[in-house]
Amino acid sequence: MSDKFIALRREPRTERAQRERAETEETRAALAARAPREEMPERLTDLGLVPVDVCEEAPEVRHNFQKLPYLDAYVVETPDERLERQAKEVLDNDYVIVPNFELSMPTPSAGRSYARKPQVAGAWPDVSGIKQARAMGLTGEGVTVCMLDTGVDADHLELRRKVIDFRYIPLNTAAGRVRDCRGFDVDGHGTHVAGIIAGENIGVAPGVELMVAAVLESETLKTSLERVVVALDWLLSQFRFEENLGKAVIVNMSLGFSKTTLSRKEYADAVTGLRSVIDTLVTDFDVLPITAVGNEGKGKVRAPAYFPYTISVGAVDYALGVAGFSGSGTSPITGEAEPNLMGYGVDVTSSYERDRYNRSHYRALSGTSMATPYVTGIAALYAAADPSLQGQALRDRLMQTALPLDGAAAGRAGNGLARFVKEAPS
Repeated sequence: MSDKFIALRREPRTERAQRERAETEETRAALAARAPREEMPERLTDLGLVPVDVCEEAPEVRHNFQKLPYLDAYVVETPDERLERQAKEVLDNDYVIVPNFELSMPTPSAGRSYARKPQVAGAWPDVSGIKQARAMGLTGEGVTVCMLDTGVDADHLELRRKVIDFRYIPLNTAAGRVRDCRGFDVDGHGTHVAGIIAGENIGVAPGVELMVAAVLESETLKTSLERVVVALDWLLSQFRFEENLGKAVIVNMSLGFSKTTLSRKEYADAVTGLRSVIDTLVTDFDVLPITAVGNEGKGKVRAPAYFPYTISVGAVDYALGVAGFSGSGTSPITGEAEPNLMGYGVDVTSSYERDRYNRSHYRALSGTSMATPYVTGIAALYAAADPSLQGQALRDRLMQTALPLDGAAAGRAGNGLARFVKEAPS
């Protein structure tokens, strides 16, 4: 990773505003149309860097760059220190330059495994409001959810009837093609998350349109900023299609990083870089990022969960008790308490894997990365009920309608349990 850096636009391309739906469509359309016509690549090629298309198979080039037009970012790789310095000088005025740092997912704890669909699966408590949403005919239809995870088993019993837009993001995006193929998952975590969001029998919002980017490696549950930004650029590229311009879009992310894994300078650079990415998603495209607060317990919060525009999610059990592993603390950016909301994250049963006989298996897992897709599903139900709820407006609705957890210790449960309620707050 030492030969590679990421350039991320310093400021979002539109002023932050609470936009009406028509204005959102217009902004998205303008940004998507303009994205492929940026002029900066000519200046980089003049230095001797070779442009590489992340969507095409190409031989590895020692001095290369990738333009991510929708996110308006660059991935630059060269072992030549002089060339690296020149490239940074070209980009420095408009872009934040950050190293290709590592991110990881909070490791969940595994519970019981089921060889067939258990009867308890999908039995979300009445207080969640999911049964009420179903009675209203709401399943999340018309809402797009993008997951960044280990992948998804598209042929699991819970997901095989869906058409899942899947991409495998390679370890080195300059050397390997971003693959459009049938969804696979060699770990099971992404399949578990997808089942909570959109499983046919167990999902909170089974009608959502699901996009999945496989960015986390099963052996380590780690990834890199390069893979994350390539995945998010793929998501934003969907706004070039007219049918997507007015849709609510939610990003579900369990990945993040903490001070314990990086030096002080690396941590500061990582915060600056990833915050720039999140700001672009929210401010330019009205995307809502929902992120896991982490499994390190009281007093510890992972980035990007504590960023201003994200929803940070902690975990409760089915009796609404805060899980001991659920992270909490104060955002070093906003000074506000984290997490913002809570979701069910203890012994949550969902789809997991298939065996050699093509039998679908389920597993109970515990972690804030289980609570996060629950909140994502609730958000999708609200967006399906009212398509004008997008981005920060959707965030506000979730915060306003949460069930307060009065028995929780101060600072441990945010606004409370995310839930669907029929009537909007006055």
